[in-house]
Amino acid sequence: MKFLFIGDIFGKKGIQACQERIKKIKSQYKIDVVIANAENCTSCRGLSIADYQLLSQAGIDYFTMGNHTWKQKDWEEMLKQNNVVRPININPSCPQASVGVGTLVFKYKNTSVRLTNILGNTVYMNDENFLTNSFASLKALLPAVKEDIHIVDLHAETTSEKNAFLSEFSGQVSAILGTHTHVQTNDQKIYNNTVYITDVGMTGPSHGIIGGEPSSIIEMFEGKSHRFKLNEDNSSYQFNAVVLEFDKKNKPIDIKNIVIYEK
Repeated sequence: MKFLFIGDIFGKKGIQACQERIKKIKSQYKIDVVIANAENCTSCRGLSIADYQLLSQAGIDYFTMGNHTWKQKDWEEMLKQNNVVRPININPSCPQASVGVGTLVFKYKNTSVRLTNILGNTVYMNDENFLTNSFASLKALLPAVKEDIHIVDLHAETTSEKNAFLSEFSGQVSAILGTHTHVQTNDQKIYNNTVYITDVGMTGPSHGIIGGEPSSIIEMFEGKSHRFKLNEDNSSYQFNAVVLEFDKKNKPIDIKNIVIYEK
């Protein structure tokens, strides 16, 4: 079985990249299921129903989210779709925890698959009032997991937290795929029957700063402001993804990086 997992879809350019590339990649690699992180899709923050529909038409079967999940006005409607998974480790006392699911199960032919989305706890996403611990959340879920394949999207900032996830959960889940930093890493591997990459990368503008228009971001780094405005850059797109392959016994046997630049 083969999965295409697309890194953070960013803005209009990210949608265009998906519309132009997914069907070709599905044919080339004989992909069975397409999954994408879409938490930066609409105006760089969240995913609207309109963009959800565009991406579904482009060929995405299942969606994972992240820290910008709740930014669009129609986020509740979006999270009620049966193929969208938001972060699982939302504090139960928060109203956001009552809408949508943090893990979902689907079947492809005779294979049962679980897809789980988790927010990291280190750097920028360490609000204890909103998030529960990422490690504890996955540990609490694992006893209930009976599916053939379990794919985890770990949406986190630091490489150390993602590396630690592999050390702690290798052999217990089928895949740990890092998202959020928008820069594809070159450390893809299979370790103890778990396929891993620190970050899948970003599908969106290729010449901005992690997809964003540079000016306000540079001003922040120069100390001229404390925050930056995340606006989409207007450069040509890049398409970042990985292809995961599992054998007939549902063991991972390969991971391939995909990096495509718009010509």
